Amino acid sequence: MANWDKLVAILDQMVELYQAILDISRRKRELLIAVKPQELEALTKQEEALILQVGKLEAARAKLAAQLAAAGGVSADGLTLAALQQLAGPDIADRIGKIAADFERILAELAPVNKLNAELIQRALGFINYNINILTRSTTGPTYAPQGKNSAEAQVRKLVDRKI
Repeated sequence: MANWDKLVAILDQMVELYQAILDISRRKRELLIAVKPQELEALTKQEEALILQVGKLEAARAKLAAQLAAAGGVSADGLTLAALQQLAGPDIADRIGKIAADFERILAELAPVNKLNAELIQRALGFINYNINILTRSTTGPTYAPQGKNSAEAQVRKLVDRKI
């Protein structure tokens, strides 16, 4: 398999992985809204595995792109899909163009989904912190009392009522 075909195969795999990450992000939104933490944790582990795969493919893509750039007599620094498209033959250039369009579409959809998920997580954390504060709130009495008199001890609410 020629380097160009290997590159296109890697890019196709990356598009598939990014599509899977997009699908997981959409599912995460549903789980955040439905407040299903166990399912959310399992989905997050799947997402992490996909991200690791993308990282491995990205390293292989960068290596191949550097080889192709060197063969084409251009610098590998800042080599984009558009630049690779110009170096490639017409058939490969068309395939790279379609892949670039897929990347643009997926990333355009992924950005707002991830932003919404981040907002939902922040709201959930705010709600959790609010509830913890209510549950652990303590009332404080006066710090000082007139000489010879004991200050009334404030009643303290505890989250767990057990001595260790």
